[in-house]
Order: sequence, then structure tokens, then C-alpha cells
Amino acid sequence: MAAPIIRSITAAKSTLQPGESTLVTVDAFDPDARTVTLSGAVTDAGGTVSTVSTTLTVGDPISYELTSSDPAVTIVADPQMPGRFTVTV
Repeated sequence: MAAPIIRSITAAKSTLQPGESTLVTVDAFDPDARTVTLSGAVTDAGGTVSTVSTTLTVGDPISYELTSSDPAVTIVADPQMPGRFTVTV
């Protein structure tokens, strides 16, 4: 299994004053993931067919971590959005 790949780590604001916060986003992916296409069809009484498809990604779950060597920095992970953190200085 290949290691996850980090494409980028970006901060919404790169310069902060004491007490300010910024949003930091880690963009990463699992290179072992694969896609699966699902197709569905519905036929009415007259024989008219309607089709639709969707794509699923199947991959290992990855977890995100952001740390700082500065003990005055607070980092809070967004529980709704993996890879997104609020960083307060």
C-alpha cells in the first residue's frame, strides 16, 4: 500500500496578530483509491428508458494531523471537514 500524498497545506491568512485565527487546509489523497461507476435505469410502461450513473471512490480512510512546535499556538480540527483546522496564535 502506498503512503497518502499531500498536495498542499494552505492558510487562509499567512500573517496573524496575537489572538487572531486562520483556517488551514490540508489537501491529501490516497493513491491506492480506485473509482467505481454505478449505472441505473428506469423503464416506464411505454418502454421509455431513463438512465443515470454516479461514481464512487473506494480508498483507505486517511486521517489528518496538524501540529506546531510553539506551545502558544492552538489548533482545532474541524470535525465536519477532515483536513481543515482553525489555528489561533
